[in-house]
Amino acid sequence: MEKIKLKNVSVSVFIATSLIVIFCLYLTVAIKTLPCGKDLLSVFLSNFVHIDLYHLISNLFALYALSRVEREIGIKRFLILIIFLLTFTSIFEVLLFKLNLAKNCSIGFSGILFGVMTWELIINKELDIILILSIISMLTFPSIKNSKISFVGHSIGVIVGVITGIIWKNIIKI
Repeated sequence: MEKIKLKNVSVSVFIATSLIVIFCLYLTVAIKTLPCGKDLLSVFLSNFVHIDLYHLISNLFALYALSRVEREIGIKRFLILIIFLLTFTSIFEVLLFKLNLAKNCSIGFSGILFGVMTWELIINKELDIILILSIISMLTFPSIKNSKISFVGHSIGVIVGVITGIIWKNIIKI
């Protein structure tokens, strides 16, 4: 039997598969409650939960579109980026809960995807107006249309993506 090496496994495919499996577990009631506590573990786990098929499909589509970032920077760097974004979006959201600036639980991978988009915007050498307009429109329009969509969760992703991009570009230089 041949061993699977890290370089042969796409982080994006692993994330997509995880999101689908967790969605199916939620649908079959194997997962009975949402991780919507205000502690770090609950906030971290809530990134992987989707309760609506449309939400899951839109996150999978965005993940597919952003998988080009993984191809551009490589699997190891992309994995580091995702772990960094997951960690710091979770910490930031817990801080907002503690300061009573966030009230509702955010679920789904959207905040991380916003983080990847804004990270890419900061890392790129030239200003990409289309990407900026895309981020602004995807951040605001869905939240205006549906109050259940987490403007705070998406905004945290944007902010952490910018911070990560600045750190990555100026300090880490991975």
